[in-house]
Amino acid sequence: MAYFRKRKLKTITTILATVRRVGHKPIYKSFVNKKDAQKWARAIERKIDTGGLSDYSEASKQTLGDLIKRYIREGKHEGRKDKEMIQSRVNNLLKDTIADINLLRLSTRHIAEYRDRCRKKWSANTFNNHKSLLSIIIDTAITDWGIYLPFNPCKAIKRERIPKPRNRVLEGDEEQRLIEACEQSKFVYLKSMVQFSIETAIRQGELLKARREHINWEKRTLTLYDTKNGEDRTIPLSEKAFSILISLPKQFSGELFPSSSWVRSRDELNWHWKLALRTAKIKNLRWHDLRRHACSLLFEKGLSVPQVQVLSGHKDPRILLNTYTKLDPEKLVSKLG
Repeated sequence: MAYFRKRKLKTITTILATVRRVGHKPIYKSFVNKKDAQKWARAIERKIDTGGLSDYSEASKQTLGDLIKRYIREGKHEGRKDKEMIQSRVNNLLKDTIADINLLRLSTRHIAEYRDRCRKKWSANTFNNHKSLLSIIIDTAITDWGIYLPFNPCKAIKRERIPKPRNRVLEGDEEQRLIEACEQSKFVYLKSMVQFSIETAIRQGELLKARREHINWEKRTLTLYDTKNGEDRTIPLSEKAFSILISLPKQFSGELFPSSSWVRSRDELNWHWKLALRTAKIKNLRWHDLRRHACSLLFEKGLSVPQVQVLSGHKDPRILLNTYTKLDPEKLVSKLG
């Protein structure tokens, strides 16, 4: 039912319209004349009757930053494998002015402006990851928290086109120079880690998580747990990879490549890696490029796609072949006959 009450202000008199229905919060709005107030009240009652009324009052009191903080506070990211990356993206979002936008004002224009700011300092893929996280947070607010929003503006903004994937591998004598530079590193495990990565196509994160109890010494295999794609996998070890593991000193922690006073985090490991690259005079090489180099070597050894997938852990053979394989045409000449 609708109620109307005159309110005398200093200069004018207004009509306060109130719509009350069981199961709904009272809805108020002021008008200059009663005719407009009655027309508005009938429209609101019609929306309530047809189920088309959305209460935006809660959304009007919050900013996008409030949603982002609540998403982390309630641990919505805890079940995801990339929760550390999500926390990093959240920190980036909260530092940007988009976090200060009121939810009811949030539009595609704000997302587009955020994209333009991001593309000045980040790659296309980095922006896409941040936009996807924003979209997930907004969807969570709508579905889980019951916060009414007109729409999710992130879904109207197209993803940035991803450039062609990297195809960098070790060429010529670069592998030898890299190993020699790693021998000079103050981090004594750097050489073993690089060689083991080249032998097994293992990811850096998997390498750091590997433990001695994960090795089957009789069958010469290593089981990798909590991998990027969410599945554990067991990889066979070549003679060289197996000999590297045998040569490693036993650690009380059980880690194969333990964090030490020299390496306390992945960032510090990458610092020693970059120092070795400078020593070896190798440019434009990332640790992850070792994985591509390793996959390419496995194919050159004659392994089939399914066999390489066992080592690399790729579910989609197209990604393995298109992104993580770069064969040397000169090495294929002898095989063609």
